[in-house]
Amino acid sequence: IGPVTITTDPKMFQHELRELYVQGGGDCPEMSIGAIKIALEISLPGSFIYVFTDARSKDYKLTHEVLQLIQQKQSQVVFVLTGDCDDRNHIGYKVYEEIASTSSGQVFHLDKKQVNEVLKWVEDAVQSSKVNLLSTDHFSQVSNTWQMPFDPSLKEVTVALSGPAPDIEIKNPQGKILGKDDSLTELLHIPNSAKVVNIKDPQPGLWSVKTSSKGRHSVRISGLSTIDFRAGFSRKSTMDFKMTSSRPVQGIPTHILLNTTGLSPPARPDRLELLTITGEVIKTLPIRYYPDRQPYNLWNITEFIPPNEAFFLRVTGYDSQGFVFQRVSSVSFSSIVPDAPKVVMPATINGYYLRRGFIRCQVESLLPFTLRFNRDGKQLGEGQLFSESDSASWEIEMVTLKDEGYYECIAISSAGTGQARTFLDVSEPPPAITIERNVTVSPGTHAVLTCHVVSTVGFNLTWLRGGDDARLDPRVNILANLSLQVSKVTPDDSGWYECIAGNEGGNTADRIYLIVQAPVTIARPLPQFPSPGQHTCKHSSD
Repeated sequence: IGPVTITTDPKMFQHELRELYVQGGGDCPEMSIGAIKIALEISLPGSFIYVFTDARSKDYKLTHEVLQLIQQKQSQVVFVLTGDCDDRNHIGYKVYEEIASTSSGQVFHLDKKQVNEVLKWVEDAVQSSKVNLLSTDHFSQVSNTWQMPFDPSLKEVTVALSGPAPDIEIKNPQGKILGKDDSLTELLHIPNSAKVVNIKDPQPGLWSVKTSSKGRHSVRISGLSTIDFRAGFSRKSTMDFKMTSSRPVQGIPTHILLNTTGLSPPARPDRLELLTITGEVIKTLPIRYYPDRQPYNLWNITEFIPPNEAFFLRVTGYDSQGFVFQRVSSVSFSSIVPDAPKVVMPATINGYYLRRGFIRCQVESLLPFTLRFNRDGKQLGEGQLFSESDSASWEIEMVTLKDEGYYECIAISSAGTGQARTFLDVSEPPPAITIERNVTVSPGTHAVLTCHVVSTVGFNLTWLRGGDDARLDPRVNILANLSLQVSKVTPDDSGWYECIAGNEGGNTADRIYLIVQAPVTIARPLPQFPSPGQHTCKHSSD
């Protein structure tokens, strides 16, 4: 697959197409799912991806990753097939239908001579303000009639049906069946494969769309409008879209955050419905109206349990004129099936003799879980309950040699059990240091800097100045008590001095700041007193 060409130059695009050539052959399936995966990864969100092929997929095991990308990117994938290796029951073909269903795309079957007809429709379909009004898939012959409100913002509506013997009948709010004389345009009609029709500037009101096919088929109804929405899922109520994800977690109470576009007061969404891929309502959730809330376009939906099956979201509301509008999510959503908790611990944890110690572990889980610590198969203390991914620790108030050994961290959720273990290595603690933070001396005197070290075993002490051994200065001596003495100091000796104490348990460092400055003398005038026999007088001219 590849290399990928990304260009805005039509000539470059055509050149790359002409450079394609056939090599080998004979094995019908192709690496089409990998190609779709790359297209989704490099394209912008909300893209339209068209897959032209004459074969089913060989790399269908990548489908799960593709479906995740579709839900993340909210992009549509349409298949234009001129062949399928003559087996539509093979999983390599069925994944095309699954990808199209999830992305509100479709699968079109046609002869190679009909490709140009599809391209004319593609040109019309790829529009930036496209919104979804209906997206359903049906697995047998059936006829459905859809009652759909068209609001004034819809500038045009397209109905696409892919399946054998496709038929579409549309009635306006007055009950009249639309024909070619009623602004109904047939964009594509392949008698045993697909039919696409378009309505320009439909009048607001309740329309009726009847679709039928003689076998497996899909129906997509889209429009051009500024009113649309985006949805994000979260386990806690939030008004921040960055705190949401593109998929809910199966079996976990979930909130939905809607971000609507094209609405300003008094227009508002009224309710949110979860729909099956065949269009039936699974659940209806009210949308509470807060007219003064800012920003106005964010709506938090009450907590619900996501269904196990794939579902679309449909928002129904009222525009500023009171007309009903309906929009359907551009993709269907499937719940994440959570795995057992993932527990992480370091291979070894250092514990220091007669110091407080902690056995720590980190747990990643989409589900609530109970956590406990074990040693030698025996539980330590009580289990703790967590609602989501978190870290925990077992505290040892004073570590001794008998605490050395293996410890296990075990997390249990409804999806399974995760565990990890670590070894507590007990050793002597590093030295402890206490210092005087600043030492001030006069120029020409001796400065003595002292680190008071406490260690349970023998230790070494090193003095540094500017990262170098302080003893490189010939005026520096280390005294018997390991203090640092600087003789005949000058202002240039001012600065930080670092002492590092080390033993078998590790190193400890601290710093002392030496200030070299001359003493400050403050001169005050002496008081004046009269000498004996001298008198003072005060004369007044009164």
